[in-house]
Amino acid sequence: MTHTDIEITAELVRDLLRDQHPDLADHPVELGARGWDNQLWRLGDDLAVRLPWATPSADALLRKEHTWLPGLAPHLPLRIPVPQRLGEPSERFPRPWTVTTWV
Repeated sequence: MTHTDIEITAELVRDLLRDQHPDLADHPVELGARGWDNQLWRLGDDLAVRLPWATPSADALLRKEHTWLPGLAPHLPLRIPVPQRLGEPSERFPRPWTVTTWV
C-alpha cells in the first residue's frame, strides 16, 4: 500500500531542492529507478535524490542510513550511495528524503 499519494515528478524533486537545498536546484534531474519503497532520481552527474513512496518503514530507514552510512562507507570494500543531505517533510512532500552520491 502506498502511503505517499503525491505523484513524484522531476518538477517536484526540483521544488523540494529549491526549498531545502537551493544550491542543488539547478542540477539536471531525471528518474533513475522506482523500487517498492523508494524512487531514485539522478541529480546531475554525481548525486541522486531518494524519496520514499510506499511502506512507512522507509522513512526510518532513510534516517538511519543518513546517520550511519557516511561513517561506514570508507570501511567497506565497495562503493555505496552515501547520504549527503537530508530533506525534511513539508507541505509539498510529507516524508523525509535524502540526497546521496550516485554510484
